[in-house]
Amino acid sequence: MFVLVALLACSGPAARVSAPTIPMADGVRLAADVVLPVATTPERVPVVLIQTRYWRSFQLKFSQAPGAIPIGPRDDVVPALVAAGYGVVVLDVRGTGASEGAWPRPWSAQEVADMGAVIDWIVAQPWSDGTVGTYGVSYEGTTAMLAATQHRPALKAVLAREIEWDLVDELIAPGGVRNTVFVDGWGRSVAALDRGAWPELFPAGPGWIVNGPRRTDDDPEGTALAARLAARPVPTVAAQVERVRAPDDPFGEGGPAARAVGPAGWEPDLATSTAAIGLWGSWWDGGTADAVLRADAAVHLVDARIGPWVHEGDATASPLARGHEEAIPLADVVAFFDAHLRATTPAAPRRWYVAGEERWAEAPSWPSGAPWAWSLTPDHQLVAADTSPPPGAVGALDVDFAATNGPDTRWTAGLLHPLPAPDRRDMPGLLSFATGPLGAPLEAFGSPTFRCQVSAENAPDSPAPEVALHAYLEAVEADGSVRLLTEGVLRTGTAPVELRLRPVGFALAATEGLRLSIAGADAGTFERVPASGPARIGLAAPCTLEVPGRGGG
Repeated sequence: MFVLVALLACSGPAARVSAPTIPMADGVRLAADVVLPVATTPERVPVVLIQTRYWRSFQLKFSQAPGAIPIGPRDDVVPALVAAGYGVVVLDVRGTGASEGAWPRPWSAQEVADMGAVIDWIVAQPWSDGTVGTYGVSYEGTTAMLAATQHRPALKAVLAREIEWDLVDELIAPGGVRNTVFVDGWGRSVAALDRGAWPELFPAGPGWIVNGPRRTDDDPEGTALAARLAARPVPTVAAQVERVRAPDDPFGEGGPAARAVGPAGWEPDLATSTAAIGLWGSWWDGGTADAVLRADAAVHLVDARIGPWVHEGDATASPLARGHEEAIPLADVVAFFDAHLRATTPAAPRRWYVAGEERWAEAPSWPSGAPWAWSLTPDHQLVAADTSPPPGAVGALDVDFAATNGPDTRWTAGLLHPLPAPDRRDMPGLLSFATGPLGAPLEAFGSPTFRCQVSAENAPDSPAPEVALHAYLEAVEADGSVRLLTEGVLRTGTAPVELRLRPVGFALAATEGLRLSIAGADAGTFERVPASGPARIGLAAPCTLEVPGRGGG
């Protein structure tokens, strides 16, 4: 989730650095780092605000040089912005890091309200030219976007990266199946941070030279911070969402509907914001590609990109990359703020990455075209839909509850580890159907859809038949190796199902093929459905796969 700047390396250009506290209307004071260019003409500068719950910067066990930019759990965007003449304010949101107050859940109404007050404070400072942008990755990206809900005229530009728009479908419980690997690990990590401890989601090594969150100028010895950490209430986030499977389920006891937590819950305010909003996501980082497409439909983004990146944007996650690397240049982040804080720039074309050909494409709007369609057959083939078999059994699978995609998937997106693209041809626990060589090139964009009559069988004493239906769309390369392109999951019983897989963009050659694999478990990522006992999945025709294309069919 985070790239830690090398702690002993130079942290960028010299700057004017301070660590003030910002008062809120209820008396709570929020801790900030203010980082300004050393010499500017004019003296007032545009400011980019980053709001985090991961400690805005670190208190190191050694002294940094005067004017050194504070080191925190983010990429080196702060030095890049300062070098380009921007001021940067990095904030510990309420109840986290060195800030006062309580943090009851992600993006509480009070946390969001604070964002408007912080923008007001920035505008009132003698070093501010009255224009503000917000930026961030992941949690910080969501705070960047939610700042636009406060309708401050000074907020001119928002750039968010790798966020969820719909928190339930894109992270907590995709398809109604609880995502345990990320939610539980993230919950433990933020609890550790709120106790002043080094979390498991940060690399272990640098923790030896970090002594908690950075202190503020009015608490140089850290006395008040130590007392604050000792008394701070620490919510258990994983427990708050343990029963969340659907949008209307409450986020914690007495909490709001889970659908209201995150940007989707603020859609009317975002749609009426005057800020220029940009959002970048990845085909293989959780549900962040879905977030880009959904946000663009709701608020019409000025800059929408879907790339091939891992969560930090510093490496390629494309399963077909074959050694090609693609990262987000910091110059692109600076260029976004140049365009929307220092100039009036029209909306950019939509940009998306095409795996397999490892190239970028762009157009005024997202592409659409007739889908390619196949039917599943009892002999494990995918055949053209116009030659579909008659109704009847297509296949059955006894669920292997030990089956897993492994520890490094789109739901961890390279956190502390590379995101592998293993050969899946002999992967256990799958019921697979393949096309053979396609015979013509195929280029796809969007969400594949699997439709089928599914029967779920559990133990005789089970209250109702239920399974987690996992569907994987895979590329079969010319040498026979199989790579995962995208996947979807759905909690279901005995019913006709329509399972929407995560959107993806890719191109395959005529000599390559597609495979659709079905499973009933991913022990490394998702909860077990049913919670105990055996399960069997039956598939009956009509059973089809549709892959949206660019003029396909």
